[in-house]
Amino acid sequence: MKNFGETLKKIRKQKDMTQEQLAEYLNISPQSVSKWETNLTLPDITMIPMLANIFDISSDTLLGIDINVKKERIEKIQKEAWNCLIVSRYEEAEKILRAGIKEYPNSYTLMTTLMCALYNIARLPAESETKRKAFNEEIIAFGEKILAECTDDKTRHVAIQQLCYAYCDMDEHEKARLLVDKLSGRGATREYLLGHTLKGTEKFKHIQREIALDINDICTEILQLNINLDSGIAEYNSDENAALNHKVIDTINIFCEDGNFGFFSSQLNNAHFHLCEFYLNKNDYAAALEHFKLAAKHAILSDTINRIEHGAEDEFTSLLFRGLKSGISKNIAPFSRSQNLLEKIVSGSYSLHFPSEELDAIKEDLQKYANTAV
Repeated sequence: MKNFGETLKKIRKQKDMTQEQLAEYLNISPQSVSKWETNLTLPDITMIPMLANIFDISSDTLLGIDINVKKERIEKIQKEAWNCLIVSRYEEAEKILRAGIKEYPNSYTLMTTLMCALYNIARLPAESETKRKAFNEEIIAFGEKILAECTDDKTRHVAIQQLCYAYCDMDEHEKARLLVDKLSGRGATREYLLGHTLKGTEKFKHIQREIALDINDICTEILQLNINLDSGIAEYNSDENAALNHKVIDTINIFCEDGNFGFFSSQLNNAHFHLCEFYLNKNDYAAALEHFKLAAKHAILSDTINRIEHGAEDEFTSLLFRGLKSGISKNIAPFSRSQNLLEKIVSGSYSLHFPSEELDAIKEDLQKYANTAV
């Protein structure tokens, strides 16, 4: 507040108000106002809202805080953090975000991004259960603060999402369920209702986009069906799970008939990797290698989208999606799929089953995208 006096004097004169008039409004002496304006003293903190109301301005303006500069600064911090998250540099993103929150302690946007970074750090294999629990507890603390204080619905929804992940990770599923039950149903979502408010080209583009995202979500859910039921036994055996992965690949190929897969490459990366593991277990090393190559191809394609402002420069060219931005996925994974695949190569037994020259070539291609920031 070192320039408070100059700011106060400037605003007072703009309002064509004398020191005496301002003093009368505040029930203080004109000498007190004079001391404020010459920076000899500062008003009590309780006076700030009163002054802001008198001049019909925000407290930030009165204190000389440029809201636009603040917004730009937060956006810059946010972008720097996401650049690190996308290439799996979670600790670096954490450092950037913690410094940002220290600078802007009430930025709920930075808090939600830090929640995402902490969740990914907690899932790293090297982290102990104690540290994982500590990270989840911090995520929960941020989330509860946001829900208690923040009024922006979009920010609150992101916080709820991260809270659900953290609660489930700590085996507190009931708390997660209570949060989910507070959210609107499918028919009251922003995306669904927005379609009713649009018309013409805008309506067409919106419906086209929602179809793409719905298909992407369906494929994601299919790939997550390999879970145990209450009996402890999975619904599908390994052969059936492989068939489901093939169905995902076939589905995407139907809608992206020209081979321009856009953000669907993330699902193709997952499906082909699962099939690689399946065929390795079947000792069909030729089929496993073919799917591993395709998994690597789509990991790179997926990461490429993340490196051009989330696909802002690329478009789908298939019949159903042509003209649609190919990086519009609402849940672009905050990690490098190339990096993820490289880590699996290191920890897996691929070198025992795949020709070294082919594996080295795949690793070299992946490395270009695993260690490159946006």
